[in-house]
Amino acid sequence: MPLLEIRDLSVRYGEIEAVRGVSFAVEPGEVVTLLGSNGAGKSTTLKAISGLVRPAGGDILFEGQSLLGLKPEAIVRRGLAHVPEGRRVFPGLTVRENIALGASNRSGLSKRVLRDEVEGMFELFPDIRRFGDALGWTLSGGQLQMVALARGLMAKPRILLLDEPSLGLAPVIVQAVFAIIAEVRRRGTTVLLVEQNARMGLSVADRGYVLETGRLVLSGAPETLWADDDIRAAYLGGRAKVAAEG
Repeated sequence: MPLLEIRDLSVRYGEIEAVRGVSFAVEPGEVVTLLGSNGAGKSTTLKAISGLVRPAGGDILFEGQSLLGLKPEAIVRRGLAHVPEGRRVFPGLTVRENIALGASNRSGLSKRVLRDEVEGMFELFPDIRRFGDALGWTLSGGQLQMVALARGLMAKPRILLLDEPSLGLAPVIVQAVFAIIAEVRRRGTTVLLVEQNARMGLSVADRGYVLETGRLVLSGAPETLWADDDIRAAYLGGRAKVAAEG
């Protein structure tokens, strides 16, 4: 049984159908990447899964149980954590406080255990350890992304939904963030990743799905998607990159 299964999902914003009949599945332990340009419906798909928008049709199954009608906090308690685009780190809280908020779905957690788990996040994200007592507004984009990832992992999710983790980051920071995503997967957390940077998104993925104007148009293993020149040019930016380098 898939850990997460999307069946014929449709989402509307008024008269606009942002997602149209999308179906895919995520198996336990996988990294699955949703690719596509701005407006393709990638982020809307994640928002539907995490209960932030109401689907107009279809179903969303987690461990065989429908998530439709559940509030976002109930979905988090089931084992799904969403790290949204833009990081959403609280500027007036310290890094430690921001990370600790990720455990708010886990009732009965003692202060000592919470403190120890936050310190454990600094083992996974050593680049932000020295900023533990710094306020959110003082951090760089890359540091904010790492705080947001750490906060998401504090929920102890079965599956982590990541929306555009490379957005606005320098290439060297993007490499560091994706190394952490690979390590998160190695530790047993399933990941559903939305990413415009196709090369990085596929570098950590078991499978990729390409969305175009709300529809699923392609899917396959990363090496299959990259092997086809027409696919790279149309959906993954392959020819544009070659032309720029030439």
